[in-house]
Amino acid sequence: MIEDALSILDDLIREKRSRENRTENLLKDPSTQCGDGWYMCVPSCFNDALDIKRTERVKSRKKRLVWTQGSWFSFKRGDTVYDTPDAYKVWSEALKSINLCVQIKMASNAGPSDGASERFSGSVAFAILTPNKARSKLVERAEHTISQDDFVRFLIAGPWEELQSKIRGFQE
Repeated sequence: MIEDALSILDDLIREKRSRENRTENLLKDPSTQCGDGWYMCVPSCFNDALDIKRTERVKSRKKRLVWTQGSWFSFKRGDTVYDTPDAYKVWSEALKSINLCVQIKMASNAGPSDGASERFSGSVAFAILTPNKARSKLVERAEHTISQDDFVRFLIAGPWEELQSKIRGFQE
């Protein structure tokens, strides 16, 4: 659920975490095409960008790999995320369902700073694309820059009020 993912996100960015200090509370199921109820469809190919990884853990004296969550968000230039799993169909069909697409232009990773006493929230400059009226192509409408942490929040919960108004305007 969105509330659970946002709560986990808040914990991840608030706590001082090293690369080894990972939780088993995940932002999303790593095997699903999209996050449960997330605003954007974030397929499993973005698990690394969300810092969702298989980690060796010992339980009952047995080693096993489990999915863990870290806070080293690393979306990068060229990453493209759509608002629907239908975006991964044949493109002519996908365009009928896509209402919003974001494509990263530039980015710097998020994670604890060198001293690990503070967090570096990184940055993401991304383009907002929506379909043209004929739904024959996506058109770049605007560009925004926010932190990696806020970009993950956007993927989960959707755009903040000002951006939501802009997006609605593009779709009319």
